[in-house]
Amino acid sequence: MKKILALLAALALLVSCCAAFAEESEPKMKTGIYDIMNKTGEAVTDITITDNVTGEICASPTVDGEEFILQDGEGIILYMYIPDNEDGEHRLTLSFRTAGGREESFKTLSVEEVTIDLLPAATDATTGATPIAFSKIPELQTGTYTIYNHTGETVLSVTLTDNEDSASRYGFTDGLEPGGSQIISWSVPADRENVTLTLDFVTASGKQGSFKTLKIETVPIWLLDVDTVSGATPISFRNPAAE
Repeated sequence: MKKILALLAALALLVSCCAAFAEESEPKMKTGIYDIMNKTGEAVTDITITDNVTGEICASPTVDGEEFILQDGEGIILYMYIPDNEDGEHRLTLSFRTAGGREESFKTLSVEEVTIDLLPAATDATTGATPIAFSKIPELQTGTYTIYNHTGETVLSVTLTDNEDSASRYGFTDGLEPGGSQIISWSVPADRENVTLTLDFVTASGKQGSFKTLKIETVPIWLLDVDTVSGATPISFRNPAAE
């Protein structure tokens, strides 16, 4: 399997999960950031975070259709979003499954920024029944991009790639209808400077757009019809419908 995660101190740190919205307006969201480390002693084949209120699921990512595998000693960062005016206390369930078939859940996860260690199976009564442990999240810089589809057709996929490490890439491939939107987040260590990403997208008719100098920032991005834009930039940081 290709490395889909960027390594830092032998732990993978590539990020992402999405939330979808129906309207073309910048949503005010409360963000949970979960730096999840596999310390189970075996590979983890599935990780999900589920919103106990809405049922929305943030799942362990795949890239290019490859099966997700998180080896022991590696990790990922997942995100979960809820409206800013809603209560995030004990709102989520974190579940994971190992290659050996072990399945565990923690049902009172809050919307917060935290490192989570996935632990080995309990071996005696003193270990307790909690399959995870919490610690302070490492200092990161995070970009959050609300992607709006203004192309006039379904966008099949959107991918972000770290320009310094092409193996570090993520996005979504579940389709984005015209007028719809999704959030993608990306984190890197706080001490990295001048980080840039490449955003690529592909539409249902096969049109391809690329923007190669995306910064780590919080910003809305409108994907445009590549046949109608002037110049080589197929995205806008301002709502074209309002101009």
